[in-house]
Amino acid sequence: MEPDLKRLRSGDLDAFEDLVRLHEGAVRAFLRSRIRDWASADDLAQDVFVTAFQKIRSFRGDSSIPTWLRGIAMNHLRNFVRKRREECIGGSEELQAFVESGFESWTAEVSEPETLHLLRECLEKIDGPARRLLHERYAEGRTVRELAEKHDRGYSALTMQLHRLREAMAECVKLKLEGGAS
Repeated sequence: MEPDLKRLRSGDLDAFEDLVRLHEGAVRAFLRSRIRDWASADDLAQDVFVTAFQKIRSFRGDSSIPTWLRGIAMNHLRNFVRKRREECIGGSEELQAFVESGFESWTAEVSEPETLHLLRECLEKIDGPARRLLHERYAEGRTVRELAEKHDRGYSALTMQLHRLREAMAECVKLKLEGGAS
């Protein structure tokens, strides 16, 4: 449940702590899905909440708090990219759709360590070349073009395979979070 906006605007630290606890995972996921350096994404997420704390009194409520926080995150991300010329991760619209479609609500109900544990369980079900591909793309941060060249595959075919793997992972985690077997 969203913290009371009136309490937030009055500077109530407990209400703001609730807001951070509720949305911190989604903000970090939003940023991590867009830049390679997860430590920088985590730093940016902290900056987002500092800005939110400073600006909460001017929040009119025309949008939802998650949308407002995502806008702040996008502004911080633009500044980060401009200052550091950070290379954003390409081809991750599907990943972001997954993040935005359910991750926000899941993080309110499930702790991050539990979510990561479930993600690892789902990843263990993928083996062979597909698992190596996921590792090279997301752990090593290789671009789709680099992977296509390395594996002598078409860019579009590789993009589609990554999309299907992300969908399978998202569905697996979703089922586990809902208490089903996958």
